[in-house]
Amino acid sequence: MAAAFVLVGCGNPFGGWAAGQKQTRRDVYMSLMTPLQQAHFQYLEATDRPASLKLAYLQEIGVYQEWAEQPKDIQSAILRQEVLEGMTPLQVRMAWGLPDERRDETEPAERAAGHVKTVWEYRVRAQKGGGASYERSVCFLDDRVLWVRLNR
Repeated sequence: MAAAFVLVGCGNPFGGWAAGQKQTRRDVYMSLMTPLQQAHFQYLEATDRPASLKLAYLQEIGVYQEWAEQPKDIQSAILRQEVLEGMTPLQVRMAWGLPDERRDETEPAERAAGHVKTVWEYRVRAQKGGGASYERSVCFLDDRVLWVRLNR
């Protein structure tokens, strides 16, 4: 199976991933919420509460501010579900949601120099004959995206 090394986007925590798929700001807010916060926000939506009340809730729990603080070019990438070199873990979470797995892959020399390397894995897939692979992976070096890998 060939792996492509590219810096493009993927997944939505609430739907399937397809190249070029976009998400809404609501999707981004939901990816930043706890399950309890998600349930409360969905209740506000289901009971047709005014937009001002929903906005107040987003501000109260802090997800509105986390979104608003992102640079416009990063916001655009997040809405396109693109992960770019240099993004932070929070920005990747906004674009792709929480990973299925997180691994520390810091080499001894990197650790000695005060660096930390972490890999986030998304969407486990079973392999024929056993084993598993991931649909996409992102590697952080000192909390900045170093590389992104998409397995097709």
